[in-house]
Amino acid sequence: MRKKQIDKILDVQGLPCPTPTIMTSNTLRDMKKGETLQVITNDMTSKETIPSLCAKQGYTIIKLNEKEGLLYFIVRK
Repeated sequence: MRKKQIDKILDVQGLPCPTPTIMTSNTLRDMKKGETLQVITNDMTSKETIPSLCAKQGYTIIKLNEKEGLLYFIVRK
């Protein structure tokens, strides 16, 4: 089985809402279909806003982890 590949990492720790979601949207827009993006944020509102963005734009959240005050999203375009 192929290991999951992350094509790009977006670290938006310390940035307030809505900046992490906007930067996620902009980054995914510039990626190719099928590529994956890991987003790292400590903005807890992103737990709702990034999934909402993905639902509206047709992106898939492969994984969401919360660890030590950080959210880790893996999103496929």
